[in-house]
Amino acid sequence: MVKSKTGILQIFTVLRGSVLAWVLPTVSLLTFIASWAGLYPSSFVERVYGRWIFPKLSSAGGGLADLISISWLDVLVPVGIVLLVVLLWKRRWVLLGNIAAALYLIFFWTWGLNYHRQPLAAKLEVDSARMQDEAMTAFAERALEQVNRLYSEKQKSAYDEDRLSAEAVRRVRRVVAIIDGSEWDSAQRIKISRVSNPWLHAAGIDGVFNPFPHEPVISDTIVDVERPFVIAHELAHVRGYPDEGDANLIATFATIMSDDPAFRYSGWLNLWMYLRTRELEKRLEPGPRQDLQRIFERARREQIPWVNNFQHSLLDIFLKANSVEEGVRSYSRVVILASGTEPFWDRFR
Repeated sequence: MVKSKTGILQIFTVLRGSVLAWVLPTVSLLTFIASWAGLYPSSFVERVYGRWIFPKLSSAGGGLADLISISWLDVLVPVGIVLLVVLLWKRRWVLLGNIAAALYLIFFWTWGLNYHRQPLAAKLEVDSARMQDEAMTAFAERALEQVNRLYSEKQKSAYDEDRLSAEAVRRVRRVVAIIDGSEWDSAQRIKISRVSNPWLHAAGIDGVFNPFPHEPVISDTIVDVERPFVIAHELAHVRGYPDEGDANLIATFATIMSDDPAFRYSGWLNLWMYLRTRELEKRLEPGPRQDLQRIFERARREQIPWVNNFQHSLLDIFLKANSVEEGVRSYSRVVILASGTEPFWDRFR
């Protein structure tokens, strides 16, 4: 009888262990399905998560991100690769599945749920007439004028990386505070990842957001005129705007409405790359033309076509799976919304 009870207990323990082993993967799968199906109500996510819970998570994550001077990716990626190899070698499939599920749940509930917030456009004043073809042509003219004018202005002061990073942090914080009515401390350090740089170069990626310690990371080769906008874009992700088009728009407000000519130039130059036409390009002055050439030459020198195409497809799938219907096309939405919101830009000074 004792042996029989012992055997039953052993079976029960094994069964209980087997059931518990599938808890995290099951919760992770259900979370993903609910996200893919758009079951999280955007108004609730915006009001409760985006403006109350997430700022607390972001503040804690920012403290972790700034804890070390190097990128956390340079620590996490090698450790992750070693762990993956060991688990595959030992065929620890259940443990590997649980780790992957845990990482997804951490990603989603500490940052990824922001994909289900209300679209940025719904929170802004927009003049729809400014988004029509004729108005967009006038906006392209304005971009040309600003780029030509600001090139000379930004030449008057020397490039200062520390000042630039501090201004980007301050400006993005202000823009998000005006839009959302909430303000908090987040990551201050702009990181460069030695481990990730080869992939960023080959894939044509200017920057990434590391969601685990809420860390902004940029490529080490983006040129000086790109950096204000790219940094502001990644800081918009830090502050809970994962949609690429939304992050571009926040970066536009942060740079163009800055008092720093280098910031304004970077913002307008980014818009110009979407708006330029052959006719307008003929009127672009030599300075801005040379800056664009430096940007394009860097991309041609670094990018590997098949890696860039793979990254493009992967990002498109990821964005669409997280309720961004336009996928990678959401990046270019910035020009339409920038033109439509231009009459109201002064609030972001």
